[in-house]
Amino acid sequence: MMINSILSLVLACCLLVLGGYLAVRPGAGQQGYGPDLDTVDDDGLFDGWDGFTSGERRKRLAVYQRRVRARIAEQEREWLRVRLRECAKG
Repeated sequence: MMINSILSLVLACCLLVLGGYLAVRPGAGQQGYGPDLDTVDDDGLFDGWDGFTSGERRKRLAVYQRRVRARIAEQEREWLRVRLRECAKG
């Protein structure tokens, strides 16, 4: 009777630790699947669009949106640099 209780407790602890590990590991469930989206060009993000699941589409759109925002921010920084130079020259 006592051994069953101890084994049940050990099993429960092992399952809890395993569940915690699987929840926090990076790329949970996505390792080895598909290309690294940060290295794919913009056209490559949308190749085969009809064959993607809705989750994969959302992920690819988020990557594209992040890239576009970075480009816009760089353009705005450059515009601001030019304006500051013009203002400094008077």
